[in-house]
Parts: sequence; structure tokens; C-alpha cells
Amino acid sequence: MSRFRTIFACAGLASAALTATALIYMAANDTALRLHLVIAVTLAITLSMFLAAGLMGLMFLSNESGHDQAAADEAARQEPGGWLQDGDRGD
Repeated sequence: MSRFRTIFACAGLASAALTATALIYMAANDTALRLHLVIAVTLAITLSMFLAAGLMGLMFLSNESGHDQAAADEAARQEPGGWLQDGDRGD
């Protein structure tokens, strides 16, 4: 769980920084910063960052728990050399 907390904390900091940067950029280019635009930009950046952080966290969790290795072993048992390219088999 500590890895999830770290990933989500970094995602929160990154989304805050990116949201501020995006809003400053739009204001510098004379875009009218209406409330709906600010909310939409904030939600789009924040939700995208947290979705990416969640998927990355699940990838790390899957790898650390051994599920990836179990799936690779089962695939190798059912189809030996199935993941290898023709040149990699050493034939």
C-alpha cells in the first residue's frame, strides 16, 4: 500500500502543477477563464493523472504479487516458445 500512496501523492502533485501551468498558459494567451473552463481543465488533468497512477500501481502490484510470473509459466506450459520470435528459438 505504501507504493500506491507514493504513486498517488506524486500524481496529485503533478496534476496540481500541470493544472496551474495550463491555466497560466491559457490566461497568458488571452483565453477567457470562465468557471466552467477552469473546472473542465482541472478535472481533465486530475482524472487523467489519477487514472494513469492507478493503472501503474496495479501493474506494480501484479508484478510484486507473482501473478505475472504465474501467467507466464502457464502460457509457457501450454504453448512452449509461443512468445518467442522465429529467430529467437535457436532453430
